[in-house]
Amino acid sequence: MTDTPAEHLDEEPQAERGAPGSRDTGSDEPAGGPVDRPAGGSDEESDTSVDPQGTVHDDMPDMPTGG
Repeated sequence: MTDTPAEHLDEEPQAERGAPGSRDTGSDEPAGGPVDRPAGGSDEESDTSVDPQGTVHDDMPDMPTGG
């Protein structure tokens, strides 16, 4: 057994990965993504915010949040 991750794996040949640059995101910024991606936004159906709630049990302390 080895402590080095993936030491037992051979490198995937370039032919199986596609042409050099074929996985390029088209952006010079980290995590920029494709340049043709539309600007994002949110609406009521995709909003992931959380509504504040009270304690679940009466014996639980009411601790302030970090915000």
